[in-house]
Amino acid sequence: MPFQFPHLRARMISGAVLAMVSLAAFPLAQAQGGLPPGAENWPAECEAGDIDACINQGIRLLQGIETAVDLPGAARFASKACQLGSPDDCQIAWELYRGAHPDYAGDTARMVTIGAVACDRGLTTPCSDAALRLFTGDGVPKNVELALPVYAKACDLKDALACATLATEYLDGDQGTKINPEQAVVYGKKGCALGQQDSCRVVEAAYMLPEYSTFEPKEGLEYALANCAEGSKESCVNLGIVYTQIEAYDLAAENFDKACGMDHPDACESSKILKQWRKEVAEYEAYLARLAEQKTAINALIASSGHDAALSAALHEYGSAELAQYVTEQAGSYSGFSTNNLYVLSYWFPGQATGAAADRELASRGTGLEGTFGEGTNTPGAAAARYQAAYGSSPPSYRSTSPAASAPPMKSMAEIQSATRDRYRWAHCTMSGSNTSAKVCQ
Repeated sequence: MPFQFPHLRARMISGAVLAMVSLAAFPLAQAQGGLPPGAENWPAECEAGDIDACINQGIRLLQGIETAVDLPGAARFASKACQLGSPDDCQIAWELYRGAHPDYAGDTARMVTIGAVACDRGLTTPCSDAALRLFTGDGVPKNVELALPVYAKACDLKDALACATLATEYLDGDQGTKINPEQAVVYGKKGCALGQQDSCRVVEAAYMLPEYSTFEPKEGLEYALANCAEGSKESCVNLGIVYTQIEAYDLAAENFDKACGMDHPDACESSKILKQWRKEVAEYEAYLARLAEQKTAINALIASSGHDAALSAALHEYGSAELAQYVTEQAGSYSGFSTNNLYVLSYWFPGQATGAAADRELASRGTGLEGTFGEGTNTPGAAAARYQAAYGSSPPSYRSTSPAASAPPMKSMAEIQSATRDRYRWAHCTMSGSNTSAKVCQ
C-alpha cells in the first residue's frame, strides 16, 4: 500500500463558498440643500487622483443625486477610489460588478480586477473570489500564474482555503505550476495554523515523501500523528506504513486499526495481515527458542552417551525431524545407530537423503529382521511395517516441518529504501514521548 495523499484540489475548489455582502449595507447619501459648489469638477478631479472626488462622484451616480442613476458609472468611480486607497469603495465597486444590484447585471472581468486590488485593502472575500476565478477560469480566462499571487494575498488575509490551494499547487503542480515543496510547506503551515486540515496534510506529504527536497521524517511523523488525531484516516495509514517498515509493529497495528475505524478501504485488511504475520513470527521465534534449548540438550547427550542415544531422544522424546537430521549430520556414519532408530529415519524421511542413508544401512544388515521380509524390504511403507512387526507398536510421530512465518506483511506496500527507513527509525526514536528502549530503537 503506498503512502496516502489523495488529490485535495477538487474538494478545495468545490468548497470555496464566498460570503457576499448585500448592497443594502451601502451608506445612503442625502443631498442637503443640493450639491456643493464645484461638484461638476468631481469627474476631472477624480481622474487627476483626488480620492474624495472619486468617492463623491461614485455616490452621486449610485444614488442619482441631481442626475440620473448610473450604476456602471458609479462602479467606475468607486473602482478609481478603491485604487486610490478606499476599502469601502473597493467593496462597493466589487458588489456592483458582481451584479448585486437588481438594475445592473455587473461585469465579471472588472469584478476580478477590482477584487485583486481589494487584496491590498484588506478585503478577504473579493480577494479570494478573484483568485478562485483566475485559477479556475470562472467568468474570465483561466490564468494560474496570475491567480497564485492573488491567492498568496488572500492567504495573508487568513483565508485558510486560499493557503491550502497554494500549498497543493506548489506541491503537485497539477495546474502547470513548477513544483516548489518549500513554498508548499510555507503556505501549508499557514493554512494548517488556521485550522484547514487539507493544508496540514500537504505539509505532512512534503515532509514524509523522500522525493521532495523538504523530506524531513521527524517533522513528517509529527504532522502525521497530529493529522491522524484530527481524523485523517490517510495519515493513520501513513503512520502504519512507516511503523511497519521500521518494525515498530505494535504502533503499526494501532494506526491501521484507527484508520479501519474511520472506514479506510484498505486499513482493515492491512491490520489483519500484519497481526497474522506477527502471530506467525512469534510462533516461529518461540519454536527457534525451543529448538535451541533442545539442541543444547542433544549436544550434551552426544558428549555423554553418544550419537545413538541423542538420536533416540530426538526421535522419541522430542519428535523433531530437525533434531534427528542434526544428529545424523553430527554422526557422519549411520553404522552406530540402532536398527530401531534406522527404521524411524526410513519412515520419517522417505525419498530424502536421510531416509535413503538409513535404508542403505538397513540393507547392509540384511533387513534387520533376520531377513524375513525378503525382496522390497525398503519400499515405501515397509519401514512402518517392519517397525510394527519388530516392536509391536507404530513408529513415533514427528513434526516434519517447523512453524514458518509467512511472507512479510503488506505485500503490496511501497517499499521504503533502506536509507529512508533508517531516517524514519531515527526520527521515531528521537521524538518526544517515544520509547527509546524499544527493540526498534536498539
